Amino acid sequence: MRLTRKTNSRKAVSKAIAKQEFETQKTTPHAQSAGEQVQDIIRLKAYELYMQRGCQNGSDLQDWLAAEHLVLQARSN
Repeated sequence: MRLTRKTNSRKAVSKAIAKQEFETQKTTPHAQSAGEQVQDIIRLKAYELYMQRGCQNGSDLQDWLAAEHLVLQARSN
């Protein structure tokens, strides 16, 4: 039962992040520079990685660097 709760929680967080990204792009398409938008996407991805690790503190730099790598790699493809 606990595993199901974690899975549902992760899905809810992923949906919330996707909704926030969509709303940010929809409501302020030109308010942020491209660099700021990329930083926001990295921040959200790092948070998603933190949630996937079970919300354990102490790996914020690793989460940020992994998120940065994933986002920049996806943007270059």
